[in-house]
Amino acid sequence: MQWSGHSVGRRRADHRAVQQALDRHPGREAPVKRDITLLQAEPGRAEDGQATSHVELEAAPRPNEQRQRRTLSCKHRRLAANIAFAAPAIAFLATFALYPLYVLLRLSLSDVKITNILGYWPAVGLRNFQEILNDQQFRSAVNQTFIFVAGVVAFTMTISFATAMLLRAASHANHITQATMILVSILPPVVIGSLWKFLLASDSAISRLFQLLHLADHPVAFLAQPGTALICVGVATVWASVPFTTMVLKSAILDVPVDLQEAASMDGAGRMRVLWHVILPLLRPTLLIMTVLNIVAAFKAFDYIYVMTQGGPGTSSSTIPFLGYLTAFTFFNFGQAAAMSVIAMMFVALIAALYIRTVRTEERS
Repeated sequence: MQWSGHSVGRRRADHRAVQQALDRHPGREAPVKRDITLLQAEPGRAEDGQATSHVELEAAPRPNEQRQRRTLSCKHRRLAANIAFAAPAIAFLATFALYPLYVLLRLSLSDVKITNILGYWPAVGLRNFQEILNDQQFRSAVNQTFIFVAGVVAFTMTISFATAMLLRAASHANHITQATMILVSILPPVVIGSLWKFLLASDSAISRLFQLLHLADHPVAFLAQPGTALICVGVATVWASVPFTTMVLKSAILDVPVDLQEAASMDGAGRMRVLWHVILPLLRPTLLIMTVLNIVAAFKAFDYIYVMTQGGPGTSSSTIPFLGYLTAFTFFNFGQAAAMSVIAMMFVALIAALYIRTVRTEERS
């Protein structure tokens, strides 16, 4: 059969298209060569667009590429589902955390008094921070805050560890003690503060006991004296913090393998050496975490101060958070109060970062 000049030209064009496909996809020589064979065997089928369709078929994605595309599509769908599930939490966080934080930062950089709290807030830059850093009351509050936190944490951890060691044995008396401590730990701070305010009044049993022991010549108003007010608030805070810390430490102590303690005793180690070299190293993660949690709790001890002393006498028992409250709702200087809150928030953020780092370090180890 004779081929027309048009068919020959079309066949050459088909060969050129196939060759271009080979150049673009060197790994597909066998399939494209099969197309060449088909074109040679049936030249009459080389109608308009036939060879192009062969090349387009062979230019389709390979199975690996199709699998990769399906994988990417699945990943995109999973990402969209995760975002949809997280959207309510993100909206809640933005509404009740991020927006109030923005308002607090804006307030700390503005001159806001009771006269313009609902109106225009003129920006003053860092003037509020400069004024409170130069204020003697704020400096005293910073010192009192660190003294208060250090004392509360030290006594809480020491008493809690000693109590946990005593309560680790199973006995009826220990069970009653633990039940009582659990009841104390769930009491609201306002109730605890009111209880200790009654116990430390000038006509209380503790004041009379001091007189009987000749420690005082007259009734002692512990909460009305600058030297004892903050100490009394610290005692109430420790009393409220010990039960929960004790329960956590006791659980950690009971998790220490008994065979390790017995092996150390058989090797000649006494009780103190077993405690120092066996029990304490295994309790290190729990001790670190509870220390950080107690630091945060002591730093935020607002309720006890409010109920027991109102920050007084004067500001002798005021911490940074409570002084910020007094500045805002007693002196109505909301700009400076917001600046104090920002500084307090920076301390809390630093402690939180320490807590997160401690947890991650212990998880890796």
